[in-house]
Amino acid sequence: MADIEMSQFLEQWLEDVKSISVDLTPKDQAEITKAGAKVMAERLTEVTNAKHRSHHNDKTYGHAADHISYMDKDVDGDTNGASTVGWDNHYHAMNMMRLNDGYKGHPGDHFVTNLQQDKATSEAVLRAESDKYQELINDKKGDDD
Repeated sequence: MADIEMSQFLEQWLEDVKSISVDLTPKDQAEITKAGAKVMAERLTEVTNAKHRSHHNDKTYGHAADHISYMDKDVDGDTNGASTVGWDNHYHAMNMMRLNDGYKGHPGDHFVTNLQQDKATSEAVLRAESDKYQELINDKKGDDD
């Protein structure tokens, strides 16, 4: 290793970095964002329960807090690396949008917006994504630590 030129060393280092970071497949990217989406879905369920849990027993749709999910595919079913968190049916999605944004005569409470902008939530999501990213890097490198 002592006989290697600096330019060769840097080229090899760059190839190593590319192979474990830049060359992530959409499937790898989806695994990373899915880890963050899981955390966001948990937090969104908590805040929806705390702020908007009703005692109304809707036999058709159930309660919105029980229908928060995440997916790592787009609307066509293709994996593109992104993950989405939200309500799994349009009925709850529309009602929660109205509660968040408000509508004529009813001010919104911005519970979704506030959660998205919450520093602790952002850090938890990023931490989960970072842990998954590090796991993928270690798998690609062959490390088990």
